[in-house]
Amino acid sequence: MRIIDLILLLNDFNRNNRIFIEDNKQNYSVVDLEIESSGVYLKTSSKLNGIKNWEFLLLINKKEYYELPIFFDTKKDHHQLFGFRVSDDRILLG
Repeated sequence: MRIIDLILLLNDFNRNNRIFIEDNKQNYSVVDLEIESSGVYLKTSSKLNGIKNWEFLLLINKKEYYELPIFFDTKKDHHQLFGFRVSDDRILLG
């Protein structure tokens, strides 16, 4: 998924929903991101509250990022995001 696609989809949801990564039935809160020439990499934590939708959109809504793919880190490697779902007022990216 490209950044621009994710921005367009997330604009329809509550600005105060928290952003999480759903991986193997576990949820990790998104706490930061790292921008590289190959894409945007989400940094996660299992202990902290995730950033809110409006904060996330503020971080990624830059024209130079629009065409970049978005990834999340696992302990072993990176996985590209392909979609999300909403559950219990949380946005679960996966």
